[in-house]
Amino acid sequence: MRLLSTPESVADNQPTVLAIVETVLAVAIYWGVAWAFDTHWHLLVSISVAPLLLLRSKESTALGVRWFVAYWKEETEITREDTPGRFWGLVLLAGGISGVCFYGLADTLLVGQVGWALFFRAFGVGVLASMMGVMAAAAVAVAVAVPAAGALALAAALAGALAGAGALAVAVAVVGAVVGAGAVAVAGAGAGAGAVLLGLPFWVSLAAGIWLRSLGMRILATLFHPVRGIKELPANWRRMLLAMDSAHAPELVPGLSAKIEGLSLPGFVEDIRAGDWGERLVAILLIPIWFLPGLLYRWSLKSTCWLYLPLIYLGGGLRRRGLTPEGKGLLVMGLHKSHVEGLRRALAMGVAVSLVITTAVHYSPLQAAIEQSLAQFPAALKFLLWLVGLLTESASNLAYLWRFNLIGLDIAPWQWLNLLGAALTFILYFYSDRVHRAWELAQKPDATAAPSDVHVGRLLMLTRLRNLCVSLYLPLAFGYVALALEGIDPAALTGWLAPLGVLVGPYL
Repeated sequence: MRLLSTPESVADNQPTVLAIVETVLAVAIYWGVAWAFDTHWHLLVSISVAPLLLLRSKESTALGVRWFVAYWKEETEITREDTPGRFWGLVLLAGGISGVCFYGLADTLLVGQVGWALFFRAFGVGVLASMMGVMAAAAVAVAVAVPAAGALALAAALAGALAGAGALAVAVAVVGAVVGAGAVAVAGAGAGAGAVLLGLPFWVSLAAGIWLRSLGMRILATLFHPVRGIKELPANWRRMLLAMDSAHAPELVPGLSAKIEGLSLPGFVEDIRAGDWGERLVAILLIPIWFLPGLLYRWSLKSTCWLYLPLIYLGGGLRRRGLTPEGKGLLVMGLHKSHVEGLRRALAMGVAVSLVITTAVHYSPLQAAIEQSLAQFPAALKFLLWLVGLLTESASNLAYLWRFNLIGLDIAPWQWLNLLGAALTFILYFYSDRVHRAWELAQKPDATAAPSDVHVGRLLMLTRLRNLCVSLYLPLAFGYVALALEGIDPAALTGWLAPLGVLVGPYL
């Protein structure tokens, strides 16, 4: 185990101390916010968006990089003469979005205002609506960071499209968009700090639009390779929890820094360190817009560990028939003694410990003895137990995720699947040891001997059963969490959702 990650350690899924600490902190912070503000929406959002990154594959990463590089290096000038379709398309898009935003904001912020208050609020609403239009246009147009002429033409087109925001807003749009786009185009050659500051609102909107474009490309590239993404899901999950930490810089698009080093976080940090004031301002502005969301999304994924941790069980049996002798040996070795299988056994042990402790708490004769023992604990341990009790109380509405009661058999269907997955992991531990010893004996007279087909078939059956348990557990547990945290109204569980209500309803 390493202290901090490197690009090589992340690629090899090597655990780091910092990554594990960040995972624990992320879970604590998210649940701390839920307890302090009595809200669960951030928890629901995080568990809902988590699969988008977990389905990433090498193919989808390469596709996303190829799309963004083509977008970024496009040098077509956007003018009415050369590209009328793009020009007027951007005008209509930016103007339409700006008009809709202005109407919606005005209905909320301008009603009842008079005099100077109305003037300044109308000015602010116009600028904000204009920025929304620029952001949308930047997300769908060619990149504006490479060719100066193209950038200025795009800015002019966008500025002209913002007439719906009023005459004063149009003036600000023309000056701000042109100066902002020009600052983008010549930043590498030393854009002045004053120029960047003058076009700051539209500079921000252009940068945000490019970020939205990168986000859309990442999502679409992932959806283009769903099968490969599903196969990579277990490795992606382990990498996110255990191997990827803050020492691994987030990227605008995964893998982009290898193609365009200047768009990497280290590249922007170098601009801050060695560049002129214009480059520094550009870098300082872009870092939170382009890279902070990636870091927050990473922590959001880590915070879902409390629900998606059983994903660690997946794998080991996802192989087709007709394994080669080498493949059979790798299967046996991986299940007998590997880092990944060690993680699975640790998780199974945790489930077993939780089963024993939470069942014992429900056993009346033991409750008095437990209370007497707690009274004799030192103060530091009492504080720790108080903290655990506080967390337990905060998660009491999700008791059927972590609390077991074998005495009354008060166990939900997904909990049985969790227990079965742990039991299969223990069975695999002992059986793989037996198979490995038999294989070693067979290799003494014949060094090329492979594990027995019968043994390999049984190992594959056990691992596939464990994979099936996880595949059934996750949707059931997700449905339970969504209902328990009031993300879904139980009354809406009709039609094809009715079976979910039957399974989950008794445990809410």
